[in-house]
Amino acid sequence: MSRVATMVPAETDLLCEACGYTLNGLPDDANCPECGRPLRESAQSQRQVPAWERDDGRNIGNFLAASAEVTFRPTRFFQTLATRRDVNPARQFANIHWFITSLLFGAAAYGHLAWYVGIGGSWAGITRVHWTFAAALVLITFVVLRIVTYIAARLTNWEASYRGLRMPLNVVLRGMYYHAAHYLPVGLIACATAVGYTWYLDRGAFGAASGTIYLWTLCGEVVVAAGYLFTTYWAGMRNIMYANR
Repeated sequence: MSRVATMVPAETDLLCEACGYTLNGLPDDANCPECGRPLRESAQSQRQVPAWERDDGRNIGNFLAASAEVTFRPTRFFQTLATRRDVNPARQFANIHWFITSLLFGAAAYGHLAWYVGIGGSWAGITRVHWTFAAALVLITFVVLRIVTYIAARLTNWEASYRGLRMPLNVVLRGMYYHAAHYLPVGLIACATAVGYTWYLDRGAFGAASGTIYLWTLCGEVVVAAGYLFTTYWAGMRNIMYANR
């Protein structure tokens, strides 16, 4: 891996929000020497806080509006996200999504374990399921999501610094916290697959041989989910990489 720059731009430096070129000292009516974008578009950036952080409060309506925007229009969301702001509201947004996602993943894992034990299997000595397993799985999932997010943010910050990119940890964390909304569709699909399969299986809708198809479906979903989460993560990081505010 080659090093692109030896010095990370200072927070006071004006960067071209299209290519990252340092625009310090250029007149207001100049264009970026690297990509030709007008300097004023970077100096007068229209980045703003999302609906969740608006003055009318962090309520369910604003939560749903911000969640819908980041889920269905991730590129535009991160292109307009104000990055140099308090990270706590974004963390609260993430905590809600992590909690909901943990419930879904916990239900999916519990349903899968119940199916596996039901066909005579055992895992870590477990030969029968209990509702307490579901509660433990929800808690473990929530903790893991928080830890993985912080590790990913720290690694992103280190990689950016190595390449000479201005991406302070708090800026990366703001992006990662709003990226938490993208775990929700993954959790919904996993829960629908695992719980739905066991529910229909109990009612005789599927034969015993359907277990192989079910497992292959889960494997395919893992691959697709990994690709989706990385794509949306990169959409976020790419579009806050040269943010000035």
